[in-house]
Amino acid sequence: METNTSEMNIHIEEYKCLRNEIINRVDFQQRILNYQVILLGIIITASLSILNLSPSAVNSTSIRYFLLLSPFPFYFLSWSFSNHDIIIAALARYINLDLRPRIKKLVEDRDVLRLEEFLKQERDKRAIAFGIFPTLGEEYLFPLVLPLILILAYVFLFFHEDYYRVLGAHGVPQYIVLFINFVFLFKTIQLRTKASKNYSRVIEL
Repeated sequence: METNTSEMNIHIEEYKCLRNEIINRVDFQQRILNYQVILLGIIITASLSILNLSPSAVNSTSIRYFLLLSPFPFYFLSWSFSNHDIIIAALARYINLDLRPRIKKLVEDRDVLRLEEFLKQERDKRAIAFGIFPTLGEEYLFPLVLPLILILAYVFLFFHEDYYRVLGAHGVPQYIVLFINFVFLFKTIQLRTKASKNYSRVIEL
């Protein structure tokens, strides 16, 4: 009996440590969201200031690079957020598929630690109601949407002109940065989708 009690205490302590790790990572994610909101405000403020400039200033090279470079902080913040999600899902999977059965065995197979099953049911309901949006992150979509808006703004405003200057000194760097933007945006969506889908594996054997 003492052995079972000691073993249970060890498992409970392990569970507490893992739970605290998950909570800490969720806190980091909240900070990342706050940084994204602050960054969004900075870009909106800068954009409003640009609209008040003269047409010649709006067509300057600096405005082109403003549109092309502004998305990059969002990519990096989104990658950090997704990496935390990947680790959180791995920890939850370990709790549910490894630690939980050991604890259940010690309490005569009484069902315990059912949170992940409940969360899976809730995710399935949201997927039915909102389609792909829960996969990409619902309220976390603006780190993907805003870069896309900035890229499209550059394409519609300047790409046609820069395309004919692509062999010139100014055209090539902008063309390269635009291409890198599309690659980074694709990778960001890919990582976001992978991180979200990992949660569906938490209760899968």
